[in-house]
Amino acid sequence: SRYNVVKGDSLWRISGKSNIYANSFKWPLLFRANKDIIEDPDLIYPKQKLEVKKNYTKAEVDDAVQKAKETPPFEPHSTPRKKLPIKY
Repeated sequence: SRYNVVKGDSLWRISGKSNIYANSFKWPLLFRANKDIIEDPDLIYPKQKLEVKKNYTKAEVDDAVQKAKETPPFEPHSTPRKKLPIKY
């Protein structure tokens, strides 16, 4: 399925929605599925159409949740980082 980004959205908020993953810590799954349009997981924009994949293995989901927990706290920035803090 697809999700249309609106103002104020973040991958954290979107993945927490009950019709997406119902768990904000699964946001790396959204990032992985949309790397072709998202350069930096902190920077998404209104009107982007995100693909929402649901056919991940338990190992992939567990890995995504672990990576979300390892991600450093958000630091505001307006341009994509050249190097992400961890490999998603």
